[in-house]
Amino acid sequence: MQPEELISILVHLSYSDRHFDTSELSYILSVGRHLGVKDHIVESIIKDPFVKDIQLPEAEEDRMTILYYMLFLMKIDRQINDGERELIHHYGFKLGFSRAQINDFLDLMEHYKDGRVPTDEMISIIKRYKN
Repeated sequence: MQPEELISILVHLSYSDRHFDTSELSYILSVGRHLGVKDHIVESIIKDPFVKDIQLPEAEEDRMTILYYMLFLMKIDRQINDGERELIHHYGFKLGFSRAQINDFLDLMEHYKDGRVPTDEMISIIKRYKN
């Protein structure tokens, strides 16, 4: 997956609750910087997001990283709605995660939506479903 594709998916997720706030913008810009995408390119994707057939990474670690970016963006505004959950399910399934594992991650994000998500609980979910 190209970094711009991930940024586009994150923008799509941000708009799914019909509210794009400054915390989401800051997060997406931060992800873009981490991935080596310049701010002006991220801003152009925000103005005109494209979501097409994405090239999914083969490595499990890369797929998990994409899901993490989505999960943490979803909770950044401390509100988790059905549209966001549906998109997480849609992309999570495409990334190769089971419905049960995605639900466990979503429940964890909901539980900690106002605070820091404990790393050990995230790892526990990964271990539970690891083949």
